[in-house]
This record gives sequence, C-alpha cells and structure tokens, in this order.
Amino acid sequence: MLLHFSILALILLLSLIYENRIKEEKLVPILEGKPIIYGKSTLAPWLLLFSLIVFYASVRQNVNDTYVYMNIFNDLEASWDNIISILSDTSKDKGFYILQNLFKMYVSTDFHMWFFFIALIEGAIFVSFFRRRAISYLDSMFFFFCSTMYYNFFSMMRQWLAVSIVVFAFSFVEKKKFVPYLLLCLLAAQFHNSAYFVIPVFFLVQGASWGKKQISIIGLFSCCMLLLQPILSSLENSTQDATYSYVVSAMNSNNGSSIIRPIIAIVPVVLSYIAKKRMDGKDRTIDLCVNYSLLNFMLSFLAVLTSGLYITRLSTYFNVYNVILYPYLLNVAYRDQPNQKLIKTGFYIFYFAFYMFDMIYSGAFPYFSDVIGYFG
Repeated sequence: MLLHFSILALILLLSLIYENRIKEEKLVPILEGKPIIYGKSTLAPWLLLFSLIVFYASVRQNVNDTYVYMNIFNDLEASWDNIISILSDTSKDKGFYILQNLFKMYVSTDFHMWFFFIALIEGAIFVSFFRRRAISYLDSMFFFFCSTMYYNFFSMMRQWLAVSIVVFAFSFVEKKKFVPYLLLCLLAAQFHNSAYFVIPVFFLVQGASWGKKQISIIGLFSCCMLLLQPILSSLENSTQDATYSYVVSAMNSNNGSSIIRPIIAIVPVVLSYIAKKRMDGKDRTIDLCVNYSLLNFMLSFLAVLTSGLYITRLSTYFNVYNVILYPYLLNVAYRDQPNQKLIKTGFYIFYFAFYMFDMIYSGAFPYFSDVIGYFG
C-alpha cells in the first residue's frame, strides 16, 4: 500500500508546486473568453510523476501476470529464425513478440530493461497527451490515480502499450484524418488484438456531444441490450471451432464485471449532460472526450451483463479521455455554479472511495521487486 500511496503523495506535492502555473497557462485564457489552446505546458510535474510510475513498472516482479512476461522473456532464444517463425504462424499480437525478440537480440537480456523500455514508451505518450490537453494537474492526475489507470503500467503490459498508441492517434481524431488513425490502430493491434475494435470508433465519436448522432448511439445500444443474450448464444454456436470462440463463450457466461464500474463511469456522462447548454459544442476536443466517456459507460454497463474481462478491456481505451474531461467539467462547465464546490468535493471523496474499494477488491496492494523489495 505504501508504494501506491507514494504516487498519490507525489501528485499532491507536485500540485502544490505547479497547479497554479498550469492553470494560468491553460485555464485562465478560457475564463477570459479565449478558445482553449492545446499546447505544451510546464513539463516538470508530468515528467516527475511518470518517471516514478515508469520506475515502479520497470522493477516489478509479481504484479498480476508479470511472472508470465518475465519467464517468456528469460526463456526466449531470440533470433531472426524465431522472428520468421512468428511471422509465418497464425498467432495474434505478433508485433509484441517480434519487438521482444529484437530487444533481446540488440539491446539487453535483462527483463527489467525490457519492462523499462515498454513503460518508457507508454509514459512518454501519456506525458505528451496530458501535458498538452489537461487544464488542471491536480484534477487530472487525481482521477488518473484513483481510477487505477496508473496501475495498468504494472498489470496490462501488451494492452496498455496498444492503448497508448491509440491515445497517440487521438490528434488525428481531432483533425478528422482517418488514414493515419487507421494505420496507428493497426499498429496497436499488433501488440493487442483488441485495438481492432477501436477503428470504427473514429466515426462514432465525431460530432457535437449530445447531438443527434450520440442520441442515436444510445438508442441503438439500448436495442442491442434487449437482443444481447440471443445474439451471444447464436455467436457461441457458430464460432465453436474459431480461433476466438473462447472470447464469445466468456462473453456469454454469467461472469460479469462489478456493478460499481458503470456507476463510476456514468458520473462524467451525467455531469456533462447537465452542463450541455454551458458546454454547447464550444470545444471540439471536449466534445470528443464526452463522446468517448459515453462509450466508456456503455461498455462498462455491458461488462456487467457479459464477460467483465473482455468488455472491460475494451472500455480501457475510452476511460483515459475522462482525464481530460473532468478538469474541464470541474473548472469550466460548473464554474460560478452554486453547487461547484459540492461537486468538486464529491469528486475527490467519491473517487478516493472507489480507489480503496477497487484496490482491495482486486487484491492489488502487494508489490514485490527484487530491486526495491516487498510492499504489502
């Protein structure tokens, strides 16, 4: 627990030093009636925080399936013949294993350095993304911590790399450039095949938040909920011999996610809906974040009814945009509202309570490293 709270302590410390400076760079111009300028802000707080997260990710030895990745890397006899074999077979996520071979052949045979390399790529992308778009360091990083997204650096090695590549592609969603977005999603899918599912999302999130398209998506989703069970049963019967039949079978099981997750996911959706007249399509990036947040809630709700594992993994691609949305809601959309302080206080209490529940529920507090030791 001490290790996890060291990250929170650093967030609070850096907020004391840099929060006002970042708000002057990003928030003050908005309050003066100027459009949001999505440019680089003070680097130090983002760099210091993610340096610590990357370090913890690099020296870990026991978190979730870390042992699996560690043993695969240690047992790997890296060679060009092995790479050719990977290219010729029908296995998924080829990019990850090819990169692993190349790294062990030409960079290092130490699994800690391999973990560091992957975490460094992820960290660099998220530093750039948050630094450019977040208008409050404290609000954004507090949510990043309490939503346990930072923990994905420790526990979702392949998929979090895919998520980071998709996040890198967000600028092309903003610019409505589908081809480079598609290419980056295809690249991400070589590290985790779930990234294929985010390709059509490019079209779903375009447009103003709470516009006709988003209302239609809600209606379509509601209809799909009514037909979910017969569709899954039919898919399970028709894919019994297919490569991904186990995914469909798992989705058709009763092993759904906790109801807590859709309750958590609906909060920014409700807040943005209540404030929709004050937001009213004033900023394209925020509109996109609202639309991503809506998709995150829908998938979180779907995960309760089907397989928590597979559907929750899909929602991971969309929850990250709440890191940008929440600071805007708390500091702009609800500014000068009589309930602003109540909402902001509730935000901190609500998500910290969720963090404690989620970490205890998932049993994620223990952390072991052969470099820095054991943290219970």
